[in-house]
Amino acid sequence: MKHRFWASYLLSALAFLGFEPVNTTQVLATESVYQLAQAKTAYTQYMQLGYNETKRRNYRKALLNFQQAEQLRPGDRYATTAIRNVTSYIQRGRNRIAFVPGRPGRVRSAGTRGSCFQAGQYLIPLTPTDKEAQQTTAERPTFFFYVPQTSTTVQALEFVLRDGDSVDPLYKGTFKPVGQNGIVSVNVPADQPPLQIGKEYNWTFSMICDNSNRDKDSYVEGTIVRSQDENLSLQLNQPNTDLDRAVLFSTAGFWEDALRTLANLRRQRPNDPEVQKYWEDLLNSVDIKDVVNKPLLPCCTAQK
Repeated sequence: MKHRFWASYLLSALAFLGFEPVNTTQVLATESVYQLAQAKTAYTQYMQLGYNETKRRNYRKALLNFQQAEQLRPGDRYATTAIRNVTSYIQRGRNRIAFVPGRPGRVRSAGTRGSCFQAGQYLIPLTPTDKEAQQTTAERPTFFFYVPQTSTTVQALEFVLRDGDSVDPLYKGTFKPVGQNGIVSVNVPADQPPLQIGKEYNWTFSMICDNSNRDKDSYVEGTIVRSQDENLSLQLNQPNTDLDRAVLFSTAGFWEDALRTLANLRRQRPNDPEVQKYWEDLLNSVDIKDVVNKPLLPCCTAQK
């Protein structure tokens, strides 16, 4: 009733001031704007409550709030993603963290098999799916790859980031090969332009087996999109542990942020069983079971 009171008050004030009479359509438009504002406020409140309950690991209450938000905005990406992931937490029971891609699916082999691999070994990107772009909030994200054991010396590693289907790379880094199997990470350097929100970028990571014949490269490729969730940002601005932040990122669908947060924790606290459990749960949830116990290697710094 409050919005009708204000609409009536506005009409009376306009009439008193001698303005032209306001018709019924204008009244309905005023009410519609008010209702939209109220719906936006309610949506924000439900999303904030959902994230807050998620942080407290109270997943059933979180689910109810995310469902209320989705009812106000049917098909909303952030609400449906949160519902999907929180439902997974409930179904998995004792898992501390999980990730459910919108379009599951994984190709377990590199784009091309180079001549330097041992039998049955593959280059593996630490991404949740091959069917859709991974999401990040970062201006300059970090990419993780499992590098397998090789039968001969790899000559170099190479990472290329492109704007959509552009031929010219936004960033290209060549790195010294690592001497063992394990997980390497590539950071987009601070002197590179930040990713633009909403734009899709393509990346390729290659193991160069023969510099004279790049057709023998073993490589993986994928896409990434930088997005922004205002409600998640509000929640992240509150006091949180790093594990809380990882869970919030995963719930909101930001794989890169969740993985990077846990990888940093593994480096800082290598003997912490709780951190290791979160790491294992996250990778297992997207079927990257083979690399959960592999070391994080000190790579990669671009060669001069």
